[in-house]
Amino acid sequence: MSSGPVQRTWAPPGFQVGPAVRPARAADLPELAGTFRQLRYFTERIARQPRLGILFVAHAGNRLAGTAFLRMQAAEEWELRQRLRGVPILSNVQVAPDLRRQGVGSAIMRAAEGYARARGRAYIALGVTATNAAARRLYAKRGYAEWEFGEVNAMVVEYGTDGGRRFSTERCLIMVKPLGCVRSPQRRRTSQRQTA
Repeated sequence: MSSGPVQRTWAPPGFQVGPAVRPARAADLPELAGTFRQLRYFTERIARQPRLGILFVAHAGNRLAGTAFLRMQAAEEWELRQRLRGVPILSNVQVAPDLRRQGVGSAIMRAAEGYARARGRAYIALGVTATNAAARRLYAKRGYAEWEFGEVNAMVVEYGTDGGRRFSTERCLIMVKPLGCVRSPQRRRTSQRQTA
């Protein structure tokens, strides 16, 4: 059932316009599971925040519109741990199908970027499959650029209805955005080392 498009109206400075985004709470689990399935994934993410990262939820009106996870701890992929040390990774960005192209994804990304920036992080990164042209365009519009190291094997965890987990990898392009903080990223090129 659709509640219609996300309404955009004028509001005085400091007032919320568009989707409201906040960290998820345990009370959000039924709606998250009903909208996006993956109950175990969401349960684990909420239980491990803020230590591991933050699961963001976006609401448009009185319904769940989208979600994404911002990992603040070291990435699971060695390429990211090595080359983007200390850079938070945004993943699992999902928007309800009938609310796509209405600013929900951008609102979630703004919230995640603001969260990382407020904690002194100079960059934020995300992975996207090379075939997902629409997402790549959105990320580029938001200031993300592909890194120079090519695709990586990103860790994928699928949760079965039996409660088990299945691990696999998916080839992803990594896109990085500077957040305007003073601190520079601790990036390393493994093929080039500076010598004194």
